[in-house]
Amino acid sequence: MCVSGFSVSHHTGRARAIVDSIVKTYPEEYESWFYFDNSGFRPIFLESVKSQLSDEQKTEFAAHKTSPFCWLEKTDEKPFAIGGRDRLCEWAIGKFEDNDKNAPFLKLCKSGPRIKDAFFDSSTPGTASQS
Repeated sequence: MCVSGFSVSHHTGRARAIVDSIVKTYPEEYESWFYFDNSGFRPIFLESVKSQLSDEQKTEFAAHKTSPFCWLEKTDEKPFAIGGRDRLCEWAIGKFEDNDKNAPFLKLCKSGPRIKDAFFDSSTPGTASQS
């Protein structure tokens, strides 16, 4: 699960918290990877990620310019774009059963970000292997 965006953003901070919680709940299925940069995210990095999408998703996400941008990566497949924090929440609510195990991240998905979410750990790269 990948999240990139501005290093100070309540939407990006909330997306990171959601992904961190999903990975903590399902470490055997998901890893996380993050890139946060107030000056490098847009347009350079965001456009680079979008250029790797399928032709259909390139069209779908051509106008996406906001922080964050979330996507999934699998070995030997093109990245699968999810979109912004709101779309990440929609994806998680649709993907995971509403139960006690998933409650920590689904609760984050069912409420809007708060100002304090703007101040998050923007330095840790996530759990994915860097090799």
